[in-house]
Amino acid sequence: MPRVLEELQSVGKSAEIWWDSSPLDFPRWRDGQLATAPDTETRERWQGQLDRFLCPTAPDRSLVRGITTNPSLVAQSVLASPESWREDIQELIRYQLDPDVESTFALVYEEALGRAAREMLPMWRATNGRYGWVSGQLDPRYMLNADLMLEQALRIARISPNLMVKVPGTREGYQVIRQLVARGISINSTLSYTVPQFMACAEAVESGLKQAHNQGIDTSRWRAVFTHMIGRFGANNDLRYEAAIREIELSQTDVRWAEVAILKRIHALIQKNGHPLKPLLSSLEVDDPAKGTDTLSMHLEQSAGGAIAYTCKPQFVGDVLRREGELPAFDERAIEQEIPEDVLEKLLWLPSFHRAYDPIGMSPEEFAHYGAFITTYAEVMANTRKLIDFVAHQFQTITASAQPLLLS
Repeated sequence: MPRVLEELQSVGKSAEIWWDSSPLDFPRWRDGQLATAPDTETRERWQGQLDRFLCPTAPDRSLVRGITTNPSLVAQSVLASPESWREDIQELIRYQLDPDVESTFALVYEEALGRAAREMLPMWRATNGRYGWVSGQLDPRYMLNADLMLEQALRIARISPNLMVKVPGTREGYQVIRQLVARGISINSTLSYTVPQFMACAEAVESGLKQAHNQGIDTSRWRAVFTHMIGRFGANNDLRYEAAIREIELSQTDVRWAEVAILKRIHALIQKNGHPLKPLLSSLEVDDPAKGTDTLSMHLEQSAGGAIAYTCKPQFVGDVLRREGELPAFDERAIEQEIPEDVLEKLLWLPSFHRAYDPIGMSPEEFAHYGAFITTYAEVMANTRKLIDFVAHQFQTITASAQPLLLS
């Protein structure tokens, strides 16, 4: 397993490493990664590490404790194996009484979630529901419609006991989270970048838990995580634009501090108030020395020692493997370290940071209009459309000759 991630998990208070992709995609990625090793010695070292990275049937051996997926990742997984999925999709079409593109897309999406969940189910059972969770995200087209989100969420939750419903961080999303938690359903709050979103999520979770307990619903295997899309926050250009207008010099390191500052405030609120949520960091990045940073990954180094889950995309794991020799020893109290005072003062002049850092910096109605939310949502929607089109194409090819597709 990557030494960096193993050491990060060992110094943290209940830190967890998750895999940000389908577990079914891991073997193909692992083999491709090993093929890029520069020499035999490196390949053998990577082989030993990756053989212990994701082992659902051997939880004591596996570094990875959970899985995150989203519509983009599901689309990428399906489109990476079109031949194997084409036959499955055509069978789903044939076995519907009145098939259409939308109903078939929903079945394909739920089938992909079900396959991932079944792969991780041995870990979930062996740990009595502590590990082995798979996050299944709701259709992004529903993010402002609480009724449609709840209806789909209840379907997803029934697929497998280790499926955790992944709900967008909108006002309507937090309404759905409250109702899911009241039913004892585990949740992951996603498309989240700000402290105000965390506060809304915590309120929804705690309200739902109170209702569940009042109704005698078993929550012994219930979990909730709050996804802080840390790298997505700085990737949005709003901070740089606002700094330029104000003639504030903003380095790449300053942007990393902005991302880390939000995480540290969320973590501190959890530790102080006992909110029943664990931060889950996604969109992790390895820093680029060419851009003026002097760390391997500030996301990892400044969060070390925290009660945090880290979901690692394949590219990130590969980057860490290649550069693991650059990492200094983790400080087990790094999560408690303050942001440099001069950096924080500079950042607080920027409206996008101030709104994200202040617990009451935004109202729930504003969450879906925040810059980082909009840019991520656009990407997720684009990948969702690709998967829908792949399904639509199967309708056109299910007969001997392609036919124009008429949608009513």
